Amino acid sequence: MTDVPAAMTPESTDRPLTVGYVETSPPTTEAVRRALRDRIDRVTVEPLSDGAQAVDSAAAGTIDCLVIGADPARDVTELLERIRTATERLPVFVLTDGRDEPVASAALEAGATGCLPAASVTAAGDRFAIRVEREVERATERRELETNGARFRAFTENASFGVVTAAADGTIQYASDAVETLLGYDPEGVIGEPLTTLIPADYRDDHLAAFARYRETGDRQLEWDWIELPGRHADGHEVPLGISFGEAVVDGDHLFTAVLRDLSDLRALERERETILDRIADAFVSLDEDWTFTYVNDRAVELLGRSREVLLDEGLRTAVPEFAETDAARQLEEAFETQSATTFTDFFPSLGCWFEVRAYPADDGVSLFLTDVTDQMRAEQNLEASVTALESLYDISTRPDASRESKVDDLLALGQEYLDLPYAFLTRIDTDDLTQTVVQSRSSHPQLQPGDSCPLSQAYCRKTIKTDELVTVADAPDEGWIGDPAYETFELGSYIGAKVTTNGEIWGTLCFASSEPRSGGGFSETERTLVKLMAKWVSYETERARSRAALEQQNARLQEFASVVSHDLRNPLNVAQGTLELALDGGGDGGEDGNGNERERESRLEECQRALDRMARLIEDLLALAEQGATVSDPNTVAVADVATKSWAMVETDGAALALEVPGDYRIRADPDRLQQLFENLFRNAIDHGLAGEEDADTTGDASDDFTVTVGTLEDGFYVEDTGEGIPADEREQVFDTGYTTATDGTGFGLSIVNRIAQAHGWDVEVTGGRTGGARFELTDVPHSERSESA
Repeated sequence: MTDVPAAMTPESTDRPLTVGYVETSPPTTEAVRRALRDRIDRVTVEPLSDGAQAVDSAAAGTIDCLVIGADPARDVTELLERIRTATERLPVFVLTDGRDEPVASAALEAGATGCLPAASVTAAGDRFAIRVEREVERATERRELETNGARFRAFTENASFGVVTAAADGTIQYASDAVETLLGYDPEGVIGEPLTTLIPADYRDDHLAAFARYRETGDRQLEWDWIELPGRHADGHEVPLGISFGEAVVDGDHLFTAVLRDLSDLRALERERETILDRIADAFVSLDEDWTFTYVNDRAVELLGRSREVLLDEGLRTAVPEFAETDAARQLEEAFETQSATTFTDFFPSLGCWFEVRAYPADDGVSLFLTDVTDQMRAEQNLEASVTALESLYDISTRPDASRESKVDDLLALGQEYLDLPYAFLTRIDTDDLTQTVVQSRSSHPQLQPGDSCPLSQAYCRKTIKTDELVTVADAPDEGWIGDPAYETFELGSYIGAKVTTNGEIWGTLCFASSEPRSGGGFSETERTLVKLMAKWVSYETERARSRAALEQQNARLQEFASVVSHDLRNPLNVAQGTLELALDGGGDGGEDGNGNERERESRLEECQRALDRMARLIEDLLALAEQGATVSDPNTVAVADVATKSWAMVETDGAALALEVPGDYRIRADPDRLQQLFENLFRNAIDHGLAGEEDADTTGDASDDFTVTVGTLEDGFYVEDTGEGIPADEREQVFDTGYTTATDGTGFGLSIVNRIAQAHGWDVEVTGGRTGGARFELTDVPHSERSESA
């Protein structure tokens, strides 16, 4: 439950409305009836003979509104007091004979909803009917709010979970009875107290800061649907809680509601389970020569999903129905016949697990140790799938003889297969007409075919184009999409999409989806990275096609991309693929217990993981390199010393020192983020190459103690130099080439990124020798601001 304890939007109704009319004049009664009927089809005007009948009808609730006609002999004030004693909510209008201000004033003071001359009903009946209808609707809404509030209190006061509602200033407005059970506070006693009363002291500052930020920006720092946080008990100890948050505006008040659940029992169970799992590693079973269980330990009982008593009365073929059809059956029979130990790995569908089985036969049966290796096998499969997907992406992106449309089609097919989602499509977004049109598609969905168009307000992509990150939906109904126009239109249960841009403007989206929620949870980081790479590639291809100049520039970048991927990414791809194949083959003689085999497999997988980590670094640097080509069109005035200091804090310096020979007020015109990246890459290059060279030459101590990186100013720019061994003169022209590196684990992108950033600003960059022989990078033709007079 995450909503505030009152109806947020009371339900409108088309039920008939009954208006009681106290009047002795039939013509006037007919005029009122006609005025109301002309405006409100569902109204019935019920004539009431006198004030007593009006009071009775009001008390019984048989009328929705009361109109008191003009009658000099009637004591209107006395009648209104009797009606308000019977009901406070009933709308009551008083008709006066002309503009009788004293009667109108007395009536309003006695509780009348409104007063107006009787003649105005016939002259302007439409306005009278509108007022009647509006006041009836308001009264109905108030009754529904009161009813729902009463129901909410009845529900929460008998629930095991606690409910706390606070105002926008953090003051508690409501606490259910269960709050006393959970946290020891009297529910009435905490009303009016700050919400921080229920929060441990260590968390209060974070809570207040997050709450203030949310009210100011609407940015949620926590997961509102469910988060686990401690609460403060009245006696001071902490209580583990599961909390769901909600908010709403009720009668103009912004309220926040928290539903609290005690997790103490769950935590105790988790600790107990962890203790058991720590004691039990593998499942162990003994089988006789008829494959009937003679012994099963607790772990085996857990894996096989049957009680020990049941298992001991049945055979392996009954517990695992598909056993006779598996390769495991053949291997066990062979081991029993030859009386030789064996180790193998197989998948058992009925259990949904992969097991490594170590079998030790005897004359009267066989003993089995079973290790659940499902996570390991899935990791291997995911690694293999990732390698295959990256190879396919490489093949698609570098195929020279294919058209853009053909490549996009292959890209959509690759995403379908890798993500296991049946719908893949590329859209064009018209930000003027606010429409989405499917450009290319591999989909059986009837509304996701090429040429299909819809308003952007009905598309999932309306959210995709508003963020630089991916938009992912693993389970649309569970994530609150039911009722959303996009879900009602397309009924997609899962979705992942990235925006496609050209020249920094929205062009469209690249999307993959299914009508069903995604099994196995959300999207992995590798899957997200692949979609992001695909969207980047589509963006580049689309931008190339828009103009001749953009085409030439983009061709150069794609050729660079292909060269780097072919040269630097192929090697770790081959390493990953080769070691993965060896790991899957099992390689080597593991001995009778299979431990050697397992160690070799783990070694192969670790080697494969290192190769994939290198690919990840290459991909990250390659993406950064690709993003630095755009010209900086709107630079800011930034302090070089501040950006350099901030950049140094972001780099692993290994004990090296930063020396700033830059006045604090020395400012230049630059993009702050890209300037920071320039400094970070120069600092990292100095540490990786200059410091490494000193350590190779220094055999007496820690070279990093004397290694210094200096940032200083030039007449028309600034420089970064280090005290390392420097860069040979014949290599200085090459260091800015993409992929050039002298480090065995370097990507060769760092200084290329520096060069790109400098070019984007219109600066020149040159490498020379430093004052102590180290490397010195000079950035020139850099516009800078005048220093302040106080400097």
